[in-house]
Amino acid sequence: MIELLWVDGTWAPRGGSPASEALRHALDPRKVKFTYVPYPADFGPATGMGDLSYEESKAIGAAALDRAVEASPHLVAVGGYSQGAGVAVQYAREILPKRPRHQVLAVATMGDPHNPVHDGRSGIAGALHVPRPRLTVYAPGDPIADLPLGSPLRRVADLTAWMSVRSPEAARAWAFKTAERVGAARPWWNPFRWPDFARAGEDIRNYLGTAHSTDYDGGPAKRLARMIEGVA
Repeated sequence: MIELLWVDGTWAPRGGSPASEALRHALDPRKVKFTYVPYPADFGPATGMGDLSYEESKAIGAAALDRAVEASPHLVAVGGYSQGAGVAVQYAREILPKRPRHQVLAVATMGDPHNPVHDGRSGIAGALHVPRPRLTVYAPGDPIADLPLGSPLRRVADLTAWMSVRSPEAARAWAFKTAERVGAARPWWNPFRWPDFARAGEDIRNYLGTAHSTDYDGGPAKRLARMIEGVA
């Protein structure tokens, strides 16, 4: 028996999104105990005028995941969906290396903005390595986890990471942090990947449709469940 400590996506601070619930129901409870880890799940004014920025929300989530791993009596896997996947990746990269007692077997993600590179595509916020086995699934065409490497939509991740207007201080932080990130990032245009530009409209439609939501309910969630059970 292992415990899967799971962080859900934006708008689901205590869990319950269709994608995460599909995973929960697909897991064998004799092998995996599924536990949601609460966190703000904010995305600046996109979720509410007084809400935290995406990066602030993720940092709080990573700290909550740290406490949950510490408190678990089981060997654990950590993971999440969408913003929650970003939380799990942040915990694994920034906190786990400082916690030699944490018995983390794997990092499991769906709709991961840091999805590894695959077939000229990756997560919208850029592929990131984690220091544990990575168990990852994505719905084909989901622009959060399956975006062409040369897509101009990658700038969206840079521009919105610190987005918040809950106070003048938060708005200033958004401006300064965005300037730092955009200044350090690779330019979004790439003259050798013009087809990636041409399909940006389709990627936006996919996000507004089902590619980042209910498309995970069937095959992707079941595949990830089998992967997680494989490390139990």
